[in-house]
Amino acid sequence: SIQMGPKELQICYGPDTYMGDNLVSLLDAVIESGWSNDRIKADLHPMHDQSTIKSLRDNINVYPSGNCVVHHMFGRSVVETVLNDYEDAYVTAHLEVPGEMFQIALRKSLDDEGVVGSTSNILNFIERKVEEAAAEGSSEKRRLKFILGTEAGMVTSIVRSVQDILDSSACQNVEAEIVFPVSSEAVMGVDEEDDIGGDKLEVVPGVAGGEGCSAAGGCATCPFMKMNDLDAVHDIVDMIAERLAGDNELRLSKHLPPNRLQGREINGKNAIELGIEPIVYMREFMKEKRLSDELVERVERMAA
Repeated sequence: SIQMGPKELQICYGPDTYMGDNLVSLLDAVIESGWSNDRIKADLHPMHDQSTIKSLRDNINVYPSGNCVVHHMFGRSVVETVLNDYEDAYVTAHLEVPGEMFQIALRKSLDDEGVVGSTSNILNFIERKVEEAAAEGSSEKRRLKFILGTEAGMVTSIVRSVQDILDSSACQNVEAEIVFPVSSEAVMGVDEEDDIGGDKLEVVPGVAGGEGCSAAGGCATCPFMKMNDLDAVHDIVDMIAERLAGDNELRLSKHLPPNRLQGREINGKNAIELGIEPIVYMREFMKEKRLSDELVERVERMAA
């Protein structure tokens, strides 16, 4: 926003209501807690300061009807568990996590006892805390606890990274516990007469029905992320060079999207090229941490 005013810029935020509201809460916290301009430049972005953060907060408009099926699962029971039983833990939260869980992590982040942001922000925070503890070289046993407020699939990369850090530092006195908050609805009971292996088991992990999700806080495993398994990948590899019987056409070609835009133009510009422009601009933004000059000029020219 600093590249376009920022007072004149209005941002319409549509991807996820929780993420949009949480971004506003994050901006409010930065403003109200009195972050210095130096801290804003170091922790958020080198082109921002208190005045631009205020303008950004005032000009963001959050679409009210969007939510992520997974991050919606962190309900009140999970929040109460975190508050009551994990006061000494670091708390992390993805930007799409519902408000109460996000607010805990946001408050903690102001004292460097938590983090809010993307999955990479969460991973970097955990890595840094483990590295700092390992570097202390204390002879006393220390157990770090991290509340993971995001999709469960991230646990694997975190555990692998933490193990690598501890192994490379030859640290034997630091342990890292990754806590994934699960509500009571994320377990199901077993009737007393049920006999599993000759032993009585009263609680079984996993919800009683559905796809493993609970609006009050389930196991938070994204059904969409889990659609791509190894078997599916192997099937695609096998199909790459496979041709249809009696035809020279590659088998995968029939799964291509309809080419309705071939040869069509929109306002004198090739429709396909126009469709990939947002992707190109986003790639540049992710790489350079700023909007491209070409995009800024186009927006300002259209607004003039």
